[in-house]
Amino acid sequence: MEYLETDCLLSVFGKRRKVAAENYREFVENRSLAEVENPAVNLVGGFILGNSDFVNWVKETFLAKRSKKRDIPQLSELKPRQSAERVVAAVCVEFDCTTDLILQKGRKKNMVRDVAIYLSRELTGDSGVNLGKYFGNISGAGITVRYNHLARQIQSNHKLRRRKKRIKSKIINN
Repeated sequence: MEYLETDCLLSVFGKRRKVAAENYREFVENRSLAEVENPAVNLVGGFILGNSDFVNWVKETFLAKRSKKRDIPQLSELKPRQSAERVVAAVCVEFDCTTDLILQKGRKKNMVRDVAIYLSRELTGDSGVNLGKYFGNISGAGITVRYNHLARQIQSNHKLRRRKKRIKSKIINN
């Protein structure tokens, strides 16, 4: 088999290839299956194997910037979650406003609040009900209505779309 590289592995078992191959065979055959640890037990999300530092590095490096992909369902479980507080803080910086303005319930046409709700729903992974509690005890349906309203505005308003992208980028990259 030309495509199988064995020299590195066999070098651990001896200097001469024939002796190393015999030592390797003996090593493998003398192991009981009970002694061998199943590596799948330690998998995170079904496909990352490593210690917690490595898993966090993979999440931050490869998964944080990916959009929702249906071909990799584990992504939704593994993507780093942001807190609603962090989202609101980033929106406050972008729009130069206070947290109270965003969390204040009952004001009509509060676009800053809508942006915070929209990004919180996208980035936190929290349910509409939990987000509703955070945003002044509004219903989960209220969160969905505000989310859908802003989604329509983003489609037609290029300036708002750029602002949303800028805020999202700051939240994810910091």
